Amino acid sequence: MAESKHSHGRRGRSPGLRAWCVLGAGLAIAGLAGCGSSGSSPAASQSGPVTLKFWNQYNEVDGEQKAMVDVVIPAFEKANPGIKVQSIYYNDNVIEQKFLAAAAAGDPPDIMRADIADVPALANQGTLTDLGTAMSDYKAITADALPGPLATNEWKGQYYGLPLDTNTQALYWNKALFAAAGLSGPPTTLSQLFSDAAKLTNKSKGIYGLGVDGTDIWNVAPYIWSSDGSFTNADFTTASGYMDSPATEAAVQTLVNLRKTGDIGTDFLGGTGAVSGEEGFPKSQYAMYIDGPWAVPTFTADKNVPSYGIALFPSGSGGSVSTVGGEDVIIPAGTKHLADAEKFAAFLDQPLSQLEMAQQGDMSVMTTDAAGEVKNDSYDAIFTTQLETARDRAVVPNYALLDTDFSDVLQKILAGKVSVDAGLAQAASQANKALSSS
Repeated sequence: MAESKHSHGRRGRSPGLRAWCVLGAGLAIAGLAGCGSSGSSPAASQSGPVTLKFWNQYNEVDGEQKAMVDVVIPAFEKANPGIKVQSIYYNDNVIEQKFLAAAAAGDPPDIMRADIADVPALANQGTLTDLGTAMSDYKAITADALPGPLATNEWKGQYYGLPLDTNTQALYWNKALFAAAGLSGPPTTLSQLFSDAAKLTNKSKGIYGLGVDGTDIWNVAPYIWSSDGSFTNADFTTASGYMDSPATEAAVQTLVNLRKTGDIGTDFLGGTGAVSGEEGFPKSQYAMYIDGPWAVPTFTADKNVPSYGIALFPSGSGGSVSTVGGEDVIIPAGTKHLADAEKFAAFLDQPLSQLEMAQQGDMSVMTTDAAGEVKNDSYDAIFTTQLETARDRAVVPNYALLDTDFSDVLQKILAGKVSVDAGLAQAASQANKALSSS
């Protein structure tokens, strides 16, 4: 799936329901629910060096983890003698569950990189430090932050993390396949995108015109939002009349039709043997698909990738709207190393860290770093422009449940088990329950 590096916020697989409800009781028993930083003991009062355990999902295949371990962390340690940082990798599909289990056992990491979609749920469980209150320089650090990424840290008026990196998806297109189909360039409208997908499909050669990397909201939202459809109201309190609106139904029906005619690849329905866009695009199995900036360093390292371009997501009646992704940095409630963890969290938002990780596809959350990003990596200009109209998904604790329910219903629609209108009505009803219990 297109978000395979990090669930929700970046290339994630449809996440499924996290174990939040199950672990909630354990957290309460452990005495963590509702606790804050008031019980923390700053490391300055302890003797000897401190080692911070930094849990993250920085990819180990491309340059992400290497840049963090070889560049960012050593720079921090040099500037902060006596503080060491141990980078501990977990797969994006398990890191939140591991965190909750560790928090319930009273042994969470000192600091963690969390997907933006998961912060409200973790905050609602009482597992996070209210950094907006605990960090005296929180407002100064975030004064230059982009509003969208900053907002993902807020829950019930408090800020439980610092924005760390952001991203969105744009359209990748294969220049050779376009030329072979007699197409001069990428589509600029949704209707053109869909018609081009049919022209680009060559079943005898195993070429699909379009790849849609899953039925989850991250991958489907650009098609729905750009068609003037939606999932919930602006306040994230109801899905009825939005997830099942005529515009949403029409957008989903178009995708279903393209899947039936074979113009959307196996990545959409998924399952055994399915080929993701990131796997198939470099092999010319997909003529178009949407992905984030992290794909560029990966493709650059692969000398066999065909010539390609990146364009803004095509516009529909709702404009050109993609999905905001990214991660935040959080500190567990009751941490023993609050002061030192705060220093590292703040360092991750400084230009050295932001621009170094931007070269790995982790776009900066700071407005003043945008020019440096584009200077270092010209392709970031497309994603920076796309972010101007990109939208956040529902910022609610039960987003994972809402997303899973929608994805499951769309799977049933694609399998022909339920009609589009009946399926989306069912999905909206299920989403209402998720929203009301958030």
